[in-house]
Formats: sequence, structure tokens, C-alpha cells
Amino acid sequence: MKSFIVKCVLAVCIAFCCLFYLDMMYEQKVSTGMSEINAFNFIPEHIQLANVGSSHGQCAFDWNALARERGYETFNFALTSQSFLYDYSLINMHRDDFADGSLLFIPVSYFSFNEEATDPADQEAISVRYYRLLSPKYNPDYSLYKDLVTVRFPILSAGDEIFELFKPPIIFPSLSENRKNVVYAAEAAETDVEETAEAAAEETTDDAEEVMDTAEAAAEEVTNAAEAEAGTPEEIYGPETVQDFQAKGLARYQRHFENKDEYFEADKKQDLIDLITLCKENNIVPILITTPFTSYYNQYVSADFLYEFYSVINEIAVEYGVSYYDYSHDERFQTNLKYFGDADHLNPEGAVYFTSLLTEEIPELKAYLKIH
Repeated sequence: MKSFIVKCVLAVCIAFCCLFYLDMMYEQKVSTGMSEINAFNFIPEHIQLANVGSSHGQCAFDWNALARERGYETFNFALTSQSFLYDYSLINMHRDDFADGSLLFIPVSYFSFNEEATDPADQEAISVRYYRLLSPKYNPDYSLYKDLVTVRFPILSAGDEIFELFKPPIIFPSLSENRKNVVYAAEAAETDVEETAEAAAEETTDDAEEVMDTAEAAAEEVTNAAEAEAGTPEEIYGPETVQDFQAKGLARYQRHFENKDEYFEADKKQDLIDLITLCKENNIVPILITTPFTSYYNQYVSADFLYEFYSVINEIAVEYGVSYYDYSHDERFQTNLKYFGDADHLNPEGAVYFTSLLTEEIPELKAYLKIH
């Protein structure tokens, strides 16, 4: 009997080792769609400035200037199709990583009070990624079975992709926790060395850079004004570019508005209220904001919808004492296509410009930067 038990234990161990090896090989050869969450391995302590949100927040905020040039601790918690529920879950899990009096920008998009993704496959993919970001305690959708078969051992749910094992490995590193941390820790260490050298050089040129920044900002405003007077978007960017944005605007509208029975769901409103309450309980200042969109997206959104959209936001803002800032129809962006990747997402240049505007136009942010 003892020999039988030993053999059973040995067989289980061998099977587990084989499964682990196959899973390791599988992750090296298949893109798991988790690359966008790598940054979450390096969430800083004492966060001072941050944002949550869906892809609108992900694309609209670029904190690099404040982090690298002025030393602020910042982080972008936004992810594609992220809902208020997962905004809340992420901040709840990392609430102790925020400094007292820190600022959290909470983007509110047209689809924020319903589900952006309506396709079951998309919803499942969104759910799965949080198994790598949230501990079970903070994951509102946690299932041990899903954790095992889709995250810990994704080969168990590979399906037809199991045949990828016979292909050469892809060039990207594995996303399993231990292996990816080694890769990204090495990259972070290298970046730290470079940034230390850059910081030493920058200390001697701060005054000159401030003058240059002021000059560049003035030049930017002049350029924007000149482009605004130069002609129509077709004349500035060309008919093909405008047509592309028009097509993307319609596609984005259809994704966000069609096949939905309710645009303002009570549980989504409550999720936002819960997030605001969580922030205030942890001495984090919540700021509601709608990021810039192009006119090629806004043109499809009805006045009736906008009336209810703003009514819901303003009601929450007044009742819970938070500020709301709306850049959705800002004339500096609506037809300024050089700032957009598509009809409703800023590109990297647009994110830098938008974030710089916030430092000058948002009272809470201006005050924070002045005293910290």
C-alpha cells in the first residue's frame, strides 16, 4: 500500500512538472494578449498623480514630463474597455500606494454607464486579464477554475492553439510572473542608470529648460492658431485622412451605442459613486473628466443622450462634492487630427499636449503642483 501511494504521488508530481513545462513552452509561442499590463509590475509607492479609465484614459494621459522632469510619482491605471468596477478594484487594492492628498483623474466616457464590450468573447478576455492584476480578494469576478485554466495554466484552455507548441517561440518574453519580472526588472535597472545620468545633467539646465518650455508652449499655441486659420481639415490633412476619420467615427459610435438596451445602468452609476467614496476615505482627490474626441465621433451623438449624460455626471458631482471637466467638444482638439490616433483616442502627441493643458487649466492640479 505504501508503495502504491508513493507511485501515485510520483505520478502526480511528474504530471505537474510536464504540465508546467508545456505551459512554459506554450506561453513562449503564443501571444496571450497580456502585454498591455506589464507596466502594472512597477506601480510606484506614494503615487501623487494618477488616472484610471478605459482606453480613453489610457491614451489621454502622459505623465512622463511630470515624473521624469519634476520627480512626481505617477501612474496610468487605465486599460482598454475598463469599467468603473475595475477602476474601483485596482484603486482599492493599491490604495496604500497613494500619498496623502494625491489626485486621481477618473475619465467618464459616453459608454461609461453601460458595457463598452458587448461581445461575449471580448468580455471574457477583459475579465481574464484582471486575474494577473488583482489578488482574489479584490477581483470581483474571481473564479478558481478560471484562474487555473486561463492564467496559471493557460495551456489547459488552449483549444486549437495547442498546435502552436510545434512552432518556433515568439520573440516576446513570457508573461508568467517570475520570468517577466526578471526581464522587466533588468530593463528598469538599465532605465534607472540612464535616468540618473540624465537627472544629473538636467540639474544644471533647469532654468534654461523652463525658458525653452515657455517658448515651446507659446510656439505650440501659435502653430495651433495658424492651423485653425489655414483652412478646412480636408485642406490641412487631405481628403483621404478626413474620410478615414469619418469612417472610424462611425465605427466607434456603432461600437459604443448600438445593440444596447440601456445607456445609463444603475449599477454603473453606483460603481462610480463607490470609487469616489473610496478615494475620499483614503485622502485621494477624485476628479471627473471627459477626454477630447473628434467631431467625426461627436457628430453621431444625439443631443438627448448628451443631456442625460451630463445630467447624470453633474448630479453625482454635486452630491459627492467632486469636480467635473469636459474636453469632449474642445475646439483645440475636435478637428485637430494631428492629436488623434482615431476618432476618439488621442495619440502620443495629443496625450502630451492634453496633459500639459491640464497642468495649466485644472485648479486642483495647478494647486497641487504649486505646493508639492
